[in-house]
Amino acid sequence: MNASDTSTDSSHFRQLEGKVALVTGASSGIGRATAILLAQRGAKVIVTARRRTELDEVVAAITAAGGDATSLVVDVTKEDDIAAMVRLAVDTYGKLDIAFNNAGTEGIFAPLVEQNKERFDMVFEPNVRGVFNSMKYEAEVMLKQGFGSIINNASMGGVIGFENASLYIGTKHAVIGITKTASIEWFRRGVRVNALCPGLIETPFHHRGIWPSVEAQHAFAASTPAGRFGSAEEMATVVAFLASDDSSYVSGHALLADAGYSIA
Repeated sequence: MNASDTSTDSSHFRQLEGKVALVTGASSGIGRATAILLAQRGAKVIVTARRRTELDEVVAAITAAGGDATSLVVDVTKEDDIAAMVRLAVDTYGKLDIAFNNAGTEGIFAPLVEQNKERFDMVFEPNVRGVFNSMKYEAEVMLKQGFGSIINNASMGGVIGFENASLYIGTKHAVIGITKTASIEWFRRGVRVNALCPGLIETPFHHRGIWPSVEAQHAFAASTPAGRFGSAEEMATVVAFLASDDSSYVSGHALLADAGYSIA
């Protein structure tokens, strides 16, 4: 599936019409694809990330297609930035229906004994504290409204392990744990919380520092159950499902979108 496939598919679905969605880490990869798809399906979208130029490009893509988008430069390691992005959603659109907490980092892959406090903080601050604080501020609005859907981007690494990835894997297990706990606390108050657990996805994030060579990357992709990496657009359709009323009885779920890699 490619971007054009998603666009064609989304033209038949406006199930997010009138909803307001917030996407962190929206400047590239899964965040960008999700922001564009949510807008195609009718949502008004607040796109946030640290890079202004890329955010402007996402907003331009959405508005050129007839959608409605607003952007804000946000660093999710800063609580004031998180508070500001949620406030922007409410001030601009009057509510917040959907939040996709996607921003994060892979950190530095190395044996556990070679990791240190600086590297620990580098990964845990955005991946765990950033998600936790985002959920807290988003839920304050949603619980008051009595409705909302929060989707946290975890990873298949939240349910399995990888050699030399102790910090990254630890954060993703934490995200799933927070997701499950919040889902119990908030479901009866109208707010659903789920986690997307992508597998090996073709994104800029995925390529940074993970593969020693393009050849190694292609060989690994060929060895997966799907025989290929997934696309950001494929992940976006999963987020759109979890964001929509089609998943009204789904909460506390860590949805694996990994082509079966974690069980192979």
